[in-house]
Amino acid sequence: MKVQICIITLCVEDLDRALKFYRDGLGIEGKITQGEGHIAIEPENGVPISLFLREEFQKFAGFSGDSQFARTCISHAAANREEVDDILDKAKNAGGTLTGVPKDYDWGYSGYFKDLDGHLWEIVHFKE
Repeated sequence: MKVQICIITLCVEDLDRALKFYRDGLGIEGKITQGEGHIAIEPENGVPISLFLREEFQKFAGFSGDSQFARTCISHAAANREEVDDILDKAKNAGGTLTGVPKDYDWGYSGYFKDLDGHLWEIVHFKE
C-alpha cells in the first residue's frame, strides 16, 4: 500500500476552543467547514485537519466509550471502494482490528481499523 494521508483527525473536548487554538493561536489558515460535531480546516497546501468532538467521533468510527479510545485518526485515501475493502482485509489479516464494517456516506465510503498498538486508521474513498 502506498500511503496517501489525506486527513488528520484530532478528537477534542471543545470545538470552539480547539478552532481558536489551531486557527488563531497557531495561525493555521484555510477553508473552515463546520458539521455536526466537527470542524474541518483545509489549508491551501497541506493535509486537512478535522477537529471532532470525541463522543461524536466515537459514534462515527464505531467505538464505545472505552478508556483506550484513540485521540487521533490517520485517514488514507483509497482509489475506489474495492481498495478500501482490500486494505481493511490486509490490516485484519496482519493482526489489526476492524472497528466495524465499512459504510457508505453522502461524500464517500470508509472503514476503520486499529493497528497492533491501537492507532486508529480510516481508509476512505471520496466520491468524485
